[in-house]
Amino acid sequence: MFPSHLSHILQALDKDPLLKTKAYARISLRAMLPTLPRISKFNLTNLMKVIKQGAFHGLSSVNVVNGFKKTGTWPICPSEVNVGPLVLGKGARNGARTVDLELLATRLGPEARRDMRQPQVAFGSVSTRGLALEATAPAVLAAFAELDAEAARKQAAKATVQAAKAAKEAAVVELNARLVAEAAARRSSPQFQQRKRSLQARAARARAAAGEVAPYTCVGRAVVEPDTRRKRQRG
Repeated sequence: MFPSHLSHILQALDKDPLLKTKAYARISLRAMLPTLPRISKFNLTNLMKVIKQGAFHGLSSVNVVNGFKKTGTWPICPSEVNVGPLVLGKGARNGARTVDLELLATRLGPEARRDMRQPQVAFGSVSTRGLALEATAPAVLAAFAELDAEAARKQAAKATVQAAKAAKEAAVVELNARLVAEAAARRSSPQFQQRKRSLQARAARARAAAGEVAPYTCVGRAVVEPDTRRKRQRG
């Protein structure tokens, strides 16, 4: 755990790891440039070679450990912390600021050592604005539990909506199937078949009475008017 508003002086990677990475990359770049042909350009392949050399030598476990030691973050060592930015601050009005790093180390030491023995893994960012946050504190765990409960309530509400939607869709499918079955039953009934034969016989008699009908031929300046009578709806 880190106290708030001190990240600008407690950045372990800003010490040895990143500084050594930039230094080795710069050395590799200066050694590579004279070997390139005059008409060639510094391309992506050359850049990746420089990054490879810098990362291989700079981002080593030794440099990472030294970065934590030189910033005084682990092991906790107030004498290694650069108190200049804290004492002077920004501007002339913040020139007299009292910082008691010994008291800060005394208060944060047991909790930090306990967290190192029992580390808690968290994904995402946790705001430390205005307080020193301990990831295993009861208040933090209670907040996480409240968030989990809220997520469970939202998931339950979503499941209820999905269930209602599925039930509605199933009811529509069942209704359509029932209507199709009823229509098939009506078409296969004796009454329906008898009426169908009666209508077919009536249409045959009407065609026989009308005789042969000549095909329609379009006449110049002729206007075809649609039948305005409403068609009889079949039952």
